[in-house]
Amino acid sequence: MSISDKVRKDLWAKSGNRCAICRKELFSCIDKADFNIGEECHIVSSQPNGPRHIDNYGYYDSYENIILLCRNHHKEIDDSANLNIYS
Repeated sequence: MSISDKVRKDLWAKSGNRCAICRKELFSCIDKADFNIGEECHIVSSQPNGPRHIDNYGYYDSYENIILLCRNHHKEIDDSANLNIYS
C-alpha cells in the first residue's frame, strides 16, 4: 500500500511544514520557484531489511508510523550506524 491522501494532508498540516528534528521549513518559494525538501518517512519500515522493521507491525502507512523530515535527517536516522540512537 501507500500513504493515503488523508494521512499525507494530516502529516503536513500537523507538522507545520517543518522537519520533526531540526524544525527547518520544508516547502518554500524562492524567486517564483517552489522547493520541497520534505520527506514522508516511515518510523517502522515495512521492508524486512529496512530500518526498525517489526514483523506483523500492522498498518505501516498509518499516521502514527509516518514522520515528516528534511532530507538530511531522513538519511541520518535511517543510516544503519545510527539505528541505536533512532530506535
